[in-house]
Amino acid sequence: MKKDRKIIALLLSVVMVFSLHIAAFAQEQLVPVGDKEPSAWAVEGVEWSEIYDLAAKHMFQNFNSKVTKDELYSVCVSLYEAIAEQTIIPSDKSLFSNTDSEAILKAHSVGLFKEEEKFDPQREITRLDMVTYTYDTIKAAQPAFNYDADIKLTFNDVASIPGSSLEAVKYVVSKGILKGRNEYTLDLESGCSRQELLVFVKNAYEFVRYEAGKDSKGAFWKVSDEDSCVYLLGSIHIADSSMYPLAKAILDAYHEADYLVVEANVANEQEVALYMMDKAFYKDDTTLYKNVPKEVYDRFVETIEPYGVRPEMYNKFKPWYAALLVQNLLFAENSLSGEIGIDMVLLQKALGEKEILEIEGAKFQVDLFDSFTTELQVEFLASSLYSDKETQKESVDIVNEMISCWKAGDTAKLEKLLASEENESEVDKEFNEKLFTSRNNNMAEKVKGYLSDAENKTYLVVVGAGHMVGETGIVAQLDGQYEIVQIK
Repeated sequence: MKKDRKIIALLLSVVMVFSLHIAAFAQEQLVPVGDKEPSAWAVEGVEWSEIYDLAAKHMFQNFNSKVTKDELYSVCVSLYEAIAEQTIIPSDKSLFSNTDSEAILKAHSVGLFKEEEKFDPQREITRLDMVTYTYDTIKAAQPAFNYDADIKLTFNDVASIPGSSLEAVKYVVSKGILKGRNEYTLDLESGCSRQELLVFVKNAYEFVRYEAGKDSKGAFWKVSDEDSCVYLLGSIHIADSSMYPLAKAILDAYHEADYLVVEANVANEQEVALYMMDKAFYKDDTTLYKNVPKEVYDRFVETIEPYGVRPEMYNKFKPWYAALLVQNLLFAENSLSGEIGIDMVLLQKALGEKEILEIEGAKFQVDLFDSFTTELQVEFLASSLYSDKETQKESVDIVNEMISCWKAGDTAKLEKLLASEENESEVDKEFNEKLFTSRNNNMAEKVKGYLSDAENKTYLVVVGAGHMVGETGIVAQLDGQYEIVQIK
């Protein structure tokens, strides 16, 4: 079985396995840390600013603490490097006799800190400082943008804005980066808290991504008949921060939809994990060592032991579970996380907002892997292991290529990456039949059912992109029966 295709199959076809194991084996939780949580209005913005890596770790605690000038420089430098997609080379330390702060040296290098500026790194900043320094950061990183903002500010405290800062304020208000304290007041003279800055730079980052056309288009279609509509979003089940923000068309479809439909609702991860553990471990005196060739076993041990997993545990793994674990560890090492997989993000967003439907369920997916023949399980594990760093790098490159295709909405190339090889073995055929063909048929029938909804409700169906493309994919099965438009 082709190794790279199997990796892509996991990314594009099964959701739940990527939301459970990375956290159990050293994946950091993508939630704010510290002795205080952010205010309710700031939670989502703070979480995304951490995902986008826009601030140092210490900023994600004590959220009502006031931000210092040095901290503002550090955040602006992180924002610059993120939106310019390049690392700043710091200015020479000899230019400053009273600091060796890398944030200040980098800020000076790109013109955010000027030599004539009063050097006061521990001064608490104002909300106006937050606005002007962030605005200068965007201009420095994206000089080709149009910075005209011909709007009339209607806030009651506009008169308090210095003339030198008015252009910056108008721009961030006109672009939706700054919302104000309320509809009447900007309150730019007051101190700036950590959570305010984190939410603000998150807004700035996303604005730049949209303005530069770098939002992710995804594998996204609208399927319609005379009175019904279903949106189809082919997901990638693990992601990195570069895959966000999602295209506004995808977010609009989410808001329009009455139902969010996923492969498996894994919101209750503990229940799913317990079921998986029950299926994933041998219960008698059978062991992994007894069920796989010694060469495969030895390579697995060499891969897993550096993570501190004990022999008495890993030797009870069934081969399919060992294979999934190895793949998860590879993804984690390359900054890919199931916690921010496309379907997981939308699922978390929908909790308490929309009714969530599932096509298969997590238990079905666990049972699917557990139903693999021993031969397929062994082949699955063998193809998940790497004999050298070069082979591993080639597989990672393929994953990155697939992610780039998804971000660009290039479904034709995604389909080529997943294409079956000629003269497949019986093991390959079992893999394709169980992981794709039979599930594609079931998913296509489900979509047809949604389109025949007597109440004409709108559905957003989010399943692995591997189920959308190809001759047996959902889109091909619906083509000719419904109007289908790919949205980019």
